[in-house]
Amino acid sequence: MFFDFNKEIINEKSNEGFGNWLKNSKDKEVTKIYGFCDSVGTNVYNKDLSIRRVNNVLSLLNSNQIQINEKVELNNFGEDFLQSKIQSDNRKVEVFFKTVLPIAIEKEYSKKTAIEKEVGDSKIGDLFKLENINFFNSSDQLLPESRPALLELVAVLIKNKSLTIEIQGHICCQTKEDKYDVSAARAKKIYDILVKSGIEKERLSHIGFGSTRPIYLLPEQNEEERIANRRVEIMIVKK
Repeated sequence: MFFDFNKEIINEKSNEGFGNWLKNSKDKEVTKIYGFCDSVGTNVYNKDLSIRRVNNVLSLLNSNQIQINEKVELNNFGEDFLQSKIQSDNRKVEVFFKTVLPIAIEKEYSKKTAIEKEVGDSKIGDLFKLENINFFNSSDQLLPESRPALLELVAVLIKNKSLTIEIQGHICCQTKEDKYDVSAARAKKIYDILVKSGIEKERLSHIGFGSTRPIYLLPEQNEEERIANRRVEIMIVKK
């Protein structure tokens, strides 16, 4: 849902779409609500405005009798997130939800991997890939669809205050050294986003391994193997 400048009430266009969603969401359960602002104004003010936007959306959900998880996660990022160049796109609230399924299906559904589950099941020294984190070719510039996974990583780090991680970048295809340090630049990009999102620097480190630690031997045999080698991983340093 989007908001007009300096407003905490959903704008008219979003309100229409949100109303249609509410009518067809009786089988949904809301699990997270995240609030955001553009970069105009002070960060303190934007943090306050973003939580007011979250609370406004929560009130609308309650008044329409939408199921809210008893452990619903409310987060206000203010302007501390991966900002779009279009300011109006940054003034928003994102609602995460799941379909309420029969018990047998729900049990199977819960097995799906998420960053929070990976972290919860991990021990010091474990590595896991950041799924759905993608970059433009030969660049450290993130594709827009990477944002939800990054927000989930930020939320996990906020919730787990003692968690310390190392961000590891890898590339595919090159049998020689990473000439342009793309793997290191990608790891640093994730690090910078986490720091800008309020995660303490001392809990984070970053390194690029080029193509020295491939999952599949070089040269890769197909695009599937190249995608698997071209990745960003997280190593648990401290829990």
